[in-house]
Amino acid sequence: MVKVSQGCQAVKVLLTTCSDCKTDENILIVTDPSSFDIAKIMWDSMKAYTNKSIVMMDERTMHGQNPNKVVAAAMADADVIFGCTKFSLFHSQARRDAVARGARFVNMVDYSVAMMEKGGLYCDFDSVGKLCTRLAEMLKGGRTCHITTARGSDFTCSIAGREPTPQYARSLLPGDSSSPPDVECATCAVEETGEGVVYIDGSIPHPELGLITDEVKLTIKKGLIVDISGGAQAQKLAQIMKEFNDPNVYNVGEIGFGLNDMCELNGRMLEDEGCSGTVHFGCGDNRGFGGLVASAYHLDMVFKAPTVTVDGEVLINDGKVI
Repeated sequence: MVKVSQGCQAVKVLLTTCSDCKTDENILIVTDPSSFDIAKIMWDSMKAYTNKSIVMMDERTMHGQNPNKVVAAAMADADVIFGCTKFSLFHSQARRDAVARGARFVNMVDYSVAMMEKGGLYCDFDSVGKLCTRLAEMLKGGRTCHITTARGSDFTCSIAGREPTPQYARSLLPGDSSSPPDVECATCAVEETGEGVVYIDGSIPHPELGLITDEVKLTIKKGLIVDISGGAQAQKLAQIMKEFNDPNVYNVGEIGFGLNDMCELNGRMLEDEGCSGTVHFGCGDNRGFGGLVASAYHLDMVFKAPTVTVDGEVLINDGKVI
């Protein structure tokens, strides 16, 4: 049996601050063998929630893939869904269908026991949420986004007509989806406008990559990654993306800015994407951020300490929101 010193406190945060669960709501925990320890921590700490259910499925092979039909049907009937899975259900059609019916979705992809004990789940969600709202207001109405780093990244794209997507790590209203502890504000590159070079030096949350320890250089033209170069991890990334057998996975869509100062880069998606002082590109499906590209896959790549200008105005300087 899994025991965690602070596990119950983390579950309390997830059930209250992050989802506002009522004890009589239909709560569904979706899990798989890799994440069952986390699902068990949730289950054991939810004795007061009398309409809870748990369902285990075979692991998917990549973020964004649908669960099986039985799990999708259960999600469609739930009030609140906790996705304790190895690969994220956030960009799946099953999640979209469930929230369209009024469910609240809480993404707990690739959680570790350590994440239940310390880290981003213990942030001040109200304070970080206000920062997220402020950045969304700064991005709203912007046309041209320019991102540079001291490492040599230099990327420009249009964001004209794309509404910012603040993500507060809280699913409080019907139809809400969140990914605690990932507090971020995202925008979306207009298709075919992204140009430049980006050095990924943070993480790529995939089981075969994780924290980046050697050079991964992306060359982007007309919104697509056209070259991946560098060391062994760059070669692995190129292989993974090629094996998806979907040209849309090379689309650079989501541009997310991490804001949670309690998160630390550890190779796990939701800590890494929410980590303050980072930016990540979400490649592949971008429909959740106002884009037009459909794909069965969505892969995030995190790099550190961006300086971000929108229409010439500095919004983030070396990773810090102005």
